[in-house]
Amino acid sequence: MVINMDHVQIMKNEFFNALEGIFPAIEVGKTPHEVVDEDRRLNFKLLRYAKEKDKGRTLLVIPHIINRPYILDLNDDVSVIREFIECGFSVYMLDWGYPTVEQRDVSFSDYVQYLDRAVDIICKERGIEAVLALGYCTGGIISLMYTSLYPDKVERLILMATPVDFSMWYDPRILWPKILNARGIVPLFGNFPGELAVLFGRSLFMYSLPFFSRSPQFNREFRTYESWRDALRTNRWLIDTPMVPGSTYTQFIEDCYQRNLLINNKMRIDSQIIDLRKIRSPILNILAEYDHLVPLSSGKALKDVYSGKSYEEIVFPSSHTGLSASRDAHLNLWPKVCEWSGRTD
Repeated sequence: MVINMDHVQIMKNEFFNALEGIFPAIEVGKTPHEVVDEDRRLNFKLLRYAKEKDKGRTLLVIPHIINRPYILDLNDDVSVIREFIECGFSVYMLDWGYPTVEQRDVSFSDYVQYLDRAVDIICKERGIEAVLALGYCTGGIISLMYTSLYPDKVERLILMATPVDFSMWYDPRILWPKILNARGIVPLFGNFPGELAVLFGRSLFMYSLPFFSRSPQFNREFRTYESWRDALRTNRWLIDTPMVPGSTYTQFIEDCYQRNLLINNKMRIDSQIIDLRKIRSPILNILAEYDHLVPLSSGKALKDVYSGKSYEEIVFPSSHTGLSASRDAHLNLWPKVCEWSGRTD
């Protein structure tokens, strides 16, 4: 018997949307945008944001598949989306929606194929041949898959808190998924419940807290005015976690964590092998120094297989969420990222 939790995630979303009208402190994702394309079978959407000034550069954001994308547009002054718009970029973003039991068989292949469809739509609309891509966490993994298969369609690639090497069995952030039986959990719900993902993330955060709290920079992030002001928005984001398609989650756990195929260029999408050595686009790899989900060594391993000419890495003193939702990141990180993104070399 499958425990259908489709209605739970929809009810949570509708509750927060209704609450916005009387409680503005939880409003999120308010940068004006419209839906350019929608795949009703997959429940995926392509969003286009209104631009204030156009310098001819185009950014496509590929968000995390385990959380909602509005963490990248949390508030007016802590919004990665707004940061790029104000720098003159035309910004698009994918929205993976709320997977239902009917989408249980959606796989990484479907994510990559829809990403290719979105890129083609953007290129036709903008009159360009390739896009600047920004992938966040698992969205970064999908970005790497896509860029290895379609290297000519990605002009530059920004990765944000993206794990690529899962060999550190001794690290709790890697160990627990290594011993997790995804095939035992997914059939119970059809998909993987977002609530379990949040519980797992919170437990890792509590484990890491004694180590990270020794750093003044880590403590400062959680003492700022913006952190307290946006606490309700961030907690909404955690509670509003959607299901993850069962097939995708099973492949993620088994192929990445348990078999470590991605970094070894052995992971497959359908009949195609994901070979990271085929990526030639310049890469900017952004990692959080105090990331409770992604070990630094996991993200840093990408440079060992990258074969292109331009690889840059930024280890920013922030948490996993703070990369996009902290004021410090928007003062000291994202202006540099926008500058890198605008290069023509």
